[in-house]
Parts: sequence; C-alpha cells; structure tokens
Amino acid sequence: MNKHNQIQTGIKSDVINEIIKLAKKFDVHKVILFGSRARGNFQEKSDIDLAVSGGEWGMFRLAVEEETSTLLKFDVVNLDKCASNELLAVIEREGIVLYEKI
Repeated sequence: MNKHNQIQTGIKSDVINEIIKLAKKFDVHKVILFGSRARGNFQEKSDIDLAVSGGEWGMFRLAVEEETSTLLKFDVVNLDKCASNELLAVIEREGIVLYEKI
C-alpha cells in the first residue's frame, strides 16, 4: 500500500483532511483509498472508493457523504465484513492509506 498523494488521486487536501477528521470522530481504525483514484486513472467525476476498518463505519459512511466539501460520490466498504477475497486483494494491491489510528 502507498501513502496519499494529491496529484495521483485528484482529491483536494481539504477533502482528505475532512475524511481524516471524520475517521477520528467515529473511532475508525483505518481508511484506505482504492479504485480508479488510487490507480491514478480516474475521470473528473469518478467516485471516491474507501475501505474502512473498525469504529462506527456506518456513521462514518453517512458523514463522508454529507459533511465533506466535495460533490463527488463515495463508495465505502467495511473491511471487517468484506466477504470478497478478490476485493480484498485489489485493496491490498492498489490501496493508499489515508488514515491509520496509532
């Protein structure tokens, strides 16, 4: 997994900071960006795919849709209940860690 790079993802740093703030608010342990924005082959209106572990992930999912300063859509996956080994492999391979609780 990689570290966040704004140029690579096309996500404004303000939005990343808002995601991190919400992760802390809802006691989320880890937030990983994956999908086209992590690969760098996104379109202007591509959604933001996030994989989340721990905490109140459902509340986090709702909050990122409502409380971040972007019109982009979010697709949030709960890593703790992800049944797809294929999806887990994709997240492991291309994921960019946006936040990890220490």
